[in-house]
Amino acid sequence: GSQRLVLFFFVYQVKNMHDTIYWNDGIEFVLHHILAGAAAWGGMYPGCCHFYALFYFGFSEISTAILCLLANFDPVHGIVGLDEAFPKTKLVLGAMFVISFVVCRLVLWPFATYYFARDTMRAIKSDVPRAAGRRGYLWVIYCCCVGLSLIQLLFVAMIVKTGREEVAKFMNW
Repeated sequence: GSQRLVLFFFVYQVKNMHDTIYWNDGIEFVLHHILAGAAAWGGMYPGCCHFYALFYFGFSEISTAILCLLANFDPVHGIVGLDEAFPKTKLVLGAMFVISFVVCRLVLWPFATYYFARDTMRAIKSDVPRAAGRRGYLWVIYCCCVGLSLIQLLFVAMIVKTGREEVAKFMNW
C-alpha cells in the first residue's frame, strides 16, 4: 500500500510541478515540488521508509486535498465568480484548510520528523547488509524532509497573510 501511495504522490508532484511552472506560482513551490518528488522517488526504493510514507505522503496531505477544493474559489485561476457566489463556502474551506494545515503540518509533522530522523540516522549508521543499498536513498529522503520542514514555515507565513486578507474581505462583504 505504501508503495502505491508513494508512486501516486510522485506522479502528483510531477503534475503540480507542471502547473506551478505554467501558472508561475513562484520558486518556493518549485522547490517544494522538487523536494517532495525526490523524497517520493527515494521512498519508492523497496522497503525504504514505507512506514513513514503513510504520514508524509498520505495523512499530512489532508490539508492539500482541502486546498485543491479551495483553489476553485480563486478569482483568477479558479472558477470565475465562484468566490462571489459562495463566499461562506470559501471561508469555511479556508478555515478547514488552515485547521488541517496546523494540525498536520505544525503539530504532527515535528513529531513524525523527529522519529523519522532518528530512525533514518540509525539505519544510515547501521552495519546491517540490507542498509548498505539504501543509504543513498535514506540521505536523499532525510535532506528532502529537512528542506520540506523549513518550507512549511514559509507556507505558514503565506497562509497567515492570505488568511488576514480573506477575512478582511469577508468582513467587508
